[in-house]
Amino acid sequence: MTSKPAQKSSRGARSARTRDRILEAATHLIARRGYSGTTISALSKASGVLPATIYWHFENKEGLLAAVVERAANEWLLGAPGALVPAGAHVDPSEVEARNQEGFRNLFEKEAQFYRVLLLVSLERRDAGGPPLAAVKRVRERVRSFMADQIEERLELDDPALRRDVAWRLAGIAMVALDGNFLAHQIDGGGEATLGMRFEQIRWTIGLAKDAIEAEAREARPAP
Repeated sequence: MTSKPAQKSSRGARSARTRDRILEAATHLIARRGYSGTTISALSKASGVLPATIYWHFENKEGLLAAVVERAANEWLLGAPGALVPAGAHVDPSEVEARNQEGFRNLFEKEAQFYRVLLLVSLERRDAGGPPLAAVKRVRERVRSFMADQIEERLELDDPALRRDVAWRLAGIAMVALDGNFLAHQIDGGGEATLGMRFEQIRWTIGLAKDAIEAEAREARPAP
């Protein structure tokens, strides 16, 4: 005879699997159709889950969209560090370059669906606001903080506060460069050569910004 705790555990596992199936189907649909084109009816058909069950898990379509954004971001952030050099590590510059390219390729190809959803929600919900847009803003803030941590480790500035400020500003510029290049890549397409060109464009942009921001920061410091 199955015990009550085991029954509850089994129900909980089934519920979690159902929730994941809904989120997976919703992510695919939103990436293809956008938020407005993703109906509960279409999601029910794609996931094999009844509309009532979808509402039970997420209350409404906005709650579902917010969950989709958070889930996609969590998956990308968990995988991204593997393509980057660990903070504080001393490695050959060529390895840093190789890992940066791997992280870039991962975002533009393997995790392109995540990025498309993020940008589509940002554009479609810009005026409406609500939980979905709030989720996008939280995700972008997390991504920027993650990037700033990586940049900060490689800045040759003695003042910790100044180093953090420069890293934060550079992370913002990096996100703008990524957004623009990702949109261009989605529109223009292209193979490995095009992807390499876009990586060089982003690296060049960040390099120029780094030199300018560091020079500005040094000039702004009071003389000893």
